[in-house]
Amino acid sequence: MEKRIREGRKGRGTGLNALFWRYFITTGTLMAVLCTGWLILFNILVNMGVVMSAYTAARSLKETEQRLQEQETFDPKEIPHFYEWALVEDGRFIQTSMDEKQMEYARRALAGDSFPHGWPYSQYFHSVPLADGRFVLLEYDYSVCYADPKLQAVLPDFQTVYIGLLAVLLLGLTALCTRHFTKILRRDAEAVTDACEMVRNHQLERPLQGQARVKELQAALAVIDTLRQELAHSLKEQWTAEERKREALAALAHDLKTPLTVISGNAQLLAEDDLPEQQKEMAEAILRSADHAEHYVHRLREVTAEGVLTHGREKLSVRELLAICAGQGRDMAAGKGQELILAAPSADLSGEVVEVERSEVLRAVENLLSNAVRFTPAGGTVELGVELRPGQAGFWVQDGGPGFSPEALVKAGRTFYTEDGSRPADGHMGMGLYFAARVAREHGGELTIENTEKGGRVCLWLEK
Repeated sequence: MEKRIREGRKGRGTGLNALFWRYFITTGTLMAVLCTGWLILFNILVNMGVVMSAYTAARSLKETEQRLQEQETFDPKEIPHFYEWALVEDGRFIQTSMDEKQMEYARRALAGDSFPHGWPYSQYFHSVPLADGRFVLLEYDYSVCYADPKLQAVLPDFQTVYIGLLAVLLLGLTALCTRHFTKILRRDAEAVTDACEMVRNHQLERPLQGQARVKELQAALAVIDTLRQELAHSLKEQWTAEERKREALAALAHDLKTPLTVISGNAQLLAEDDLPEQQKEMAEAILRSADHAEHYVHRLREVTAEGVLTHGREKLSVRELLAICAGQGRDMAAGKGQELILAAPSADLSGEVVEVERSEVLRAVENLLSNAVRFTPAGGTVELGVELRPGQAGFWVQDGGPGFSPEALVKAGRTFYTEDGSRPADGHMGMGLYFAARVAREHGGELTIENTEKGGRVCLWLEK
């Protein structure tokens, strides 16, 4: 894997650091070019006489002052349009082109306030004395204006519009550059995403198609491709092992049929003989157990042949299911000289029905009975009964053993849990309770485990 990563990094492409630097340099260069073109266009407009320099008003003060002083009678037409003016006599404004705010600034200037006011341009004032004792107060600023007074009157402020246009162009240029470099990252990210989707969808035999321009993302693709190949190899080995396991189980299921047939046949012959009652019951127990075993073998062959264990549910009365379970329990208890006691139900079972997968539920209860028989001393008793609660029916088994340890009460029912010192496992307990718990969950119920005065008690709850 490390080798593939190094190859991905050494391959053609651009590192993330270099890509970001390229973005900054490209964007900065294009901005500089745009600003240069903006200045060149401005100088062209000035040279063509379309607009006037921002210093025009300040530079024209002396010339305007000379014109006004040469007049015999004050004529405001001699004042250029880039000035606002006011004719002042004895501190009073006689005539003016200023608005109210500009007149306020002018009054401050007459009062000796030399600090510039106004926004967005600072307003400056220049006093021009006239021959008749009056003077003209000229207001000006450092802004670019149109050379034609008519354009200045009807069009928006040139400098604001021109700077705003530059800002819009710079933003647009930045957006275009960002979009271009984002596309590079997006394409590379999509290649990585597609590779991950291929692995997620188990398309492991098909090699990765996409390539990334960014070295770091190309290295990620190399890692994903390595994982794809290793996963494909691992799954292939796993599938091969599963196939061998299925073949072995199928062969075992086939081979089990012969001894089961022999057991069933001999048990039938024994049952036909005139046997004592106790031996006859034993022969019938052998027949029932062999029948169960043949059913399990049949299910095992279905699994190995189809790969999936299908469940067909049927409606069974609680009373009938309890009777079948009781028969299983009596056969198992008889082998250890024990007695199975069928507890009286706490409620009427008439009309109580559960919809279950018959063989699965019977196997689950059989596991509970088997555990109870195993942990109950020889000659003891095992109890079996039914409880009802809203929406559920519970089949419980009570043994006469030492009960569950505190740890077992928490962990019993997990796969292969057997660490219960109070109840020797001897290789059995883990899967039995785990299987019963799984069957209970599949039937909308649960498996409850508790200790009573008699021993351990387990209840398989099924949804009605």
